[in-house]
Amino acid sequence: MTTDVVCLCTHHDLKALYAEGFARHTDLRLLTPDEVADPSAVEIAIAFNPPPDAFERFHALKLLHSVGAGVDGLLKHPGLLPEMAVVRMVNPEQARMMAGFAVWHVVSWHRRLWEYPALQARRHWEVLDASPASGFPVAVLGWGNMGRACGEALAGLGYPVTAWAGTAREEAGIRILAGEDGLAEALRPARAIVNVLPLTEATRCILDDVTFGYMRPDALLVQLGRGGHLVEPDLIAALDAGRPGMAALDVMETEPLPPESPLWSHPRIRVTPHCASESSPEAVADAVAANIVRWQAGEPMTGLVDRGRGY
Repeated sequence: MTTDVVCLCTHHDLKALYAEGFARHTDLRLLTPDEVADPSAVEIAIAFNPPPDAFERFHALKLLHSVGAGVDGLLKHPGLLPEMAVVRMVNPEQARMMAGFAVWHVVSWHRRLWEYPALQARRHWEVLDASPASGFPVAVLGWGNMGRACGEALAGLGYPVTAWAGTAREEAGIRILAGEDGLAEALRPARAIVNVLPLTEATRCILDDVTFGYMRPDALLVQLGRGGHLVEPDLIAALDAGRPGMAALDVMETEPLPPESPLWSHPRIRVTPHCASESSPEAVADAVAANIVRWQAGEPMTGLVDRGRGY
């Protein structure tokens, strides 16, 4: 029996993007909205930034599977029905890519690797920093699939890692703090801060002037969460005032980043085009197919979103 899955997205053709990945799952058939003959018979959708009228024809949808790790946009969609199960992408491959991106930035800041090209241009031979990782504390904001991958990768290289999340606890030797006091405690000693929080009402605009005030003048902020976490004018003011020392931004409130944005030209900001991690078509297909099997069997799904928490 073949199960139809409708693809809902404003800017991309999800069917074309993931056709190759789903080709191995012959029991699943991806359809564009225009290809659906009977909308009332479709119970499953994959989505990324669906258009405002995405759900008007599909009143029978029961399972809405995001092809991305973030679901804040889906949860705010005006057409989202209460009975829909919303599932975010949980993909070990994507988490490993995110961890590698975070590690590269932290190690580059710690060892001052970004400064060597200028020395090479001057033909100047000098070791800038050969200090061990054990003296370079790192704070990871968020301890879900992505945060855990980043924190464990950094801890594996010898960096002292402290995390901040919704609940205080300890996992695999890593201390996880919570609350405003916990945030300040995690940030104050950190030489690098990696943000991979989900975007919720509690975390929106969390990277503001107050939070920057907790950071060291020699700290690096690596912003990998969501654009809504960052108050961009506050960051520019904080960098100009000397705290933190540098910011690496992979996600912005408006993407693509407008040419007139001051983030492009600030000397203490590095911009990358939301490229920290990506799920391959095969990984997306496998995750969606596995969750459909679980859903059909009445079993718990990986990445099922708690709407009350927002992730």
